[in-house]
Amino acid sequence: MSTREKIYSVMAICYLSGMIMFLLVYPSAREIKYLLPLALLGIAVNAGLLFVVFRDIFRRSFSSFWRKYFWVVIVFLFLPAVIIYLPLHGFRKR
Repeated sequence: MSTREKIYSVMAICYLSGMIMFLLVYPSAREIKYLLPLALLGIAVNAGLLFVVFRDIFRRSFSSFWRKYFWVVIVFLFLPAVIIYLPLHGFRKR
């Protein structure tokens, strides 16, 4: 990953966890007039994060042929796996 992609990944994870905490702490933010813009921005940030992570997975060479497809399936089915993938593989050099 490039430095820009690493910064974007960290900022995206911070935004998504911050949004969850914000919605838990302030119940008034769950109204549609606040929730709709937050959710739309969250979808855009999440789509960018997935693009960066999948791009890194496909460009990276793994020790096993199946390990690459394992990470694709895990990230696709269970998005918080990105938090595990990034420190293990994403922030390291290819």
